[in-house]
Amino acid sequence: MTWDQGLHKEASTIAGDAPSARELTYLEAIRDAMRYEMSRDERVLLLGEDIGVYGGAFKVTQGLIAEFGERRVIDTPMAELCMISVATGMAFQGFRPVVEIQFADFISTGFDSIVQFAATNHYRWGQPVPITIRAPGGGGLRAGPFHSQSNEAWFAHVPGLKVVAPATPADARGLLISAMRDPNPVIYYE
Repeated sequence: MTWDQGLHKEASTIAGDAPSARELTYLEAIRDAMRYEMSRDERVLLLGEDIGVYGGAFKVTQGLIAEFGERRVIDTPMAELCMISVATGMAFQGFRPVVEIQFADFISTGFDSIVQFAATNHYRWGQPVPITIRAPGGGGLRAGPFHSQSNEAWFAHVPGLKVVAPATPADARGLLISAMRDPNPVIYYE
């Protein structure tokens, strides 16, 4: 099974915090985790290109703008550095932003903000920077050289930064909830 088939077809039983277990695909598990945290904590908000009305490139955020409104599901320009920098500022103000990068390839434009500022802030001032950066990556979509990079290694050894790459729907939900609750930056590869 290829990566993109797994996103839509693989299902797993996820009990989570629900009274009864249910089956979710990988993408549904990600959406469910964001919905759960946004319902639980009003400081959690989403930023990204086309994540509002359109629901994101892979429809992961579909329906969340109707549930939580434009103040918490924020469509941004195509400017990854801006999204990550704005999220860092929001984190300093007590928010818990989740940034969606449409494809992991484009995270490189935000490299300086992630590595030199967000990740090192804990060591510089001891202030939390609770940012989660979601980025789909890898070659499973067969999308060519600009939409299929696996750049996890760029960030794996940066002090103050966590990098996660869930394999199953249950992992996807659990790791995303953990990432959104972490007081420091987490890059979440989908």
